[in-house]
Amino acid sequence: MRTGKILAGLVGGIVVLVVAVLVGVWLLVNPNDYKGRIAAAVKQSTGRELILKGDIKLSVFPWVALELGPASLGNPAGFGEEPFLAFDHAAIRVSLIRLLRQRMDIDRVEIDGLDVRLRKNDKGTGNWENFGQKQEPETKADSEGREAFEGLAGLKLTNGHVSYPGFDIQKFNLETGAFGGSGVTPNSISFEANRGVPNESVTLNAKFTLSTDPGFKQLRLAAVNLSGLIGVPGDGRPAHWEMSAPIMEADFTAQTAAVPAFAMTFAGARITGKLQATKLLDALRLTGSAALSPLVLLEFAPRVAVTLPKTRDPKALTHLSGSTDFMYGSGGMRLDNLKVQLDDTHLKGSVALAGEPRAAKFDLNVDEIDVSRYLSADAAPASPTPKKVAQTAEQAAAAKTMDAEGTLTLGAVHFAPLDFTNVKVTLSSKDNVVHLYPAQASIDGGSYSGNITLDRRTPVPGLTMDEHLSGVDMARLLAATSYKGKLSGRGNVNLKASARGAELPAVMQSLNGHFDANLSEGAIEGVDLGYQIGLAQALIKHEAQPMRSNPPRTKFDACKLSAEITAGVAKTSDLTLLTPVLRVTGQGTANLVNKGIDFQMLASVLKAPGAVAADIPLKITGTYVDPTVRPDVEALAKGQLKQKLQDVLKKNGLGGLFK
Repeated sequence: MRTGKILAGLVGGIVVLVVAVLVGVWLLVNPNDYKGRIAAAVKQSTGRELILKGDIKLSVFPWVALELGPASLGNPAGFGEEPFLAFDHAAIRVSLIRLLRQRMDIDRVEIDGLDVRLRKNDKGTGNWENFGQKQEPETKADSEGREAFEGLAGLKLTNGHVSYPGFDIQKFNLETGAFGGSGVTPNSISFEANRGVPNESVTLNAKFTLSTDPGFKQLRLAAVNLSGLIGVPGDGRPAHWEMSAPIMEADFTAQTAAVPAFAMTFAGARITGKLQATKLLDALRLTGSAALSPLVLLEFAPRVAVTLPKTRDPKALTHLSGSTDFMYGSGGMRLDNLKVQLDDTHLKGSVALAGEPRAAKFDLNVDEIDVSRYLSADAAPASPTPKKVAQTAEQAAAAKTMDAEGTLTLGAVHFAPLDFTNVKVTLSSKDNVVHLYPAQASIDGGSYSGNITLDRRTPVPGLTMDEHLSGVDMARLLAATSYKGKLSGRGNVNLKASARGAELPAVMQSLNGHFDANLSEGAIEGVDLGYQIGLAQALIKHEAQPMRSNPPRTKFDACKLSAEITAGVAKTSDLTLLTPVLRVTGQGTANLVNKGIDFQMLASVLKAPGAVAADIPLKITGTYVDPTVRPDVEALAKGQLKQKLQDVLKKNGLGGLFK
């Protein structure tokens, strides 16, 4: 009994002695006297200047607590005089009782006003690299010291700021629960980020729990909830976004990470999916899937500062959804099992970006689409296109078209009033040469095939075309153009030509090639050849003018011509038009740039099959959009003189003299 009292008294005395010593240290030792030593130690271990502007405060019971006022840590040589980091206040506390037991138990570490300035020098080296000196191999004492570490009760960072040229993070706040062992640590993070672009910003509010192994080789985040706002340039209304995942795991030894399921929303759009990552540190590779839930595109676009055109169909652009499997790695990215629905149109296929430089490969299939629904509802003429300045060779090289190769097929395309079916376009683009071949489609009982090449290797692009239309309805083909209602008939049209130019006027002005057409059972609207022939006959016979047809129209059984195109001017010498009572032949030119035409025609009036009652010369001028047809009075006068002369000679037995 007496021995126990002695031991108790001894232990109590030792504790009193230790406390007395610590109190003495607290009362007699001024930690500010050691600023120089602390700065020197930091300089030796990191190579950087530590500046302690504020006072150092020390307390010893029941926690050994250290508080620092304003302080900064400098940059290495070559990064200027601004500090690498600075803070306004920092505090750390260690349990005295646990420390007496040779165990490190740290209370919450608090840092306020942390300012980190990340920079790179002229050699591309970051000021965060090579921080400190090379570490020596771990000693037994180091290992024992690490094992003596019990944990950290938490970290609290307030009013933080991180900057990098072109990127800035403000109002950075971080708060964690206790670290240590294999327990679960709750965490919360918030900040605002921007790139210096007006109205562009991102905010983050994050909450999750973190668990890890003692060596921090495996991390597991659970109950992950992220949210914030995204501001888009030119739009003063930031859009809300959220992201959640039940579990996110990473294994740094195996270099893998996984998100078995996630959900994201942005401005009302919702995406769900999963993600798997491998080779995190060597050659990152991501695989997974994603699906976009149906959204109303007309409502979503304004939220992201996108203005959609007003379409002819007010119900267009009301449904958008899709899904895909994806892969991303050092070799490029790929979308497989791609499925997209826009209104009533469904797209399926695959898209890939691979190689170096990146080249696109695709194989896409569309079931049907009504293009007319998406045309602008504004019928006003388009404003003139600003004139572009010709590119230099250097600019042309800089504007290189991405290499691409793939096929697009469409089951049915309605482009009022035309209906295309079985459309197939194969595209090949390499080294600024774009080739569309084969391009083919069925058009209202007819067919189209084409071979188009666009060469952009020079400042002025080159274009070659080999186009063929077979059995097409010309009235329906021209219905969506400025030539609507000018020509009808079904037949074949062929064009083989080349041109140079960046815009349509230049292309038309430099067009060279061959054109031919063969139509049947059609009509030329706006032109009444019957009236013009009747008018010519009335002039010859001095009779009253015939009645005009309303509207003016010339029906034909067949219409044929071929033309050689030189510098945008088409010249023909074999224009032929046949009706039950007329055979019209002629020659002339059509200027494809200003649409001007100049034709000399001869209309032969047929009184019986193979027999000609009269030949009437006609002139066609104006434009091929608004032609003017009139009798050739000069040719008529010459014809009348010739006829009278032939009649006189015939009476005198010399009828064959001028044959």
